[in-house]
Amino acid sequence: MPITVLDYVKSVVGDKETYSAEDFYRNGVGLTGGCQLCAATLAAYNAYPSSSGFWRCADCIGDTGFVTVADFKARTFTIVACPACGNTDTISETRITTERAEEYALECGDCGEVWQP
Repeated sequence: MPITVLDYVKSVVGDKETYSAEDFYRNGVGLTGGCQLCAATLAAYNAYPSSSGFWRCADCIGDTGFVTVADFKARTFTIVACPACGNTDTISETRITTERAEEYALECGDCGEVWQP
């Protein structure tokens, strides 16, 4: 089962009876949000960070979640660079159609390269 946003905050802040919004924001995540795919409303306890960089719900996370907090931290703090030109400033998310379905991809604003991480 992948980690939730709350699991991540607990690992950084430590075990507490309650967690404030500041506990989340100070550690770079929100307290509430929405699923990237189905737009379900999510809170930290049922929001799964995905490799796309966005939250997903339990129904949509599939194999794009992080199994451990260490995996999440390693991916989250890695700078993404365009494989074609090396640009890191104008990378944006896009959707592409593959043989299986419509999927997440990244696009470089400088050279137009599109790739899946």
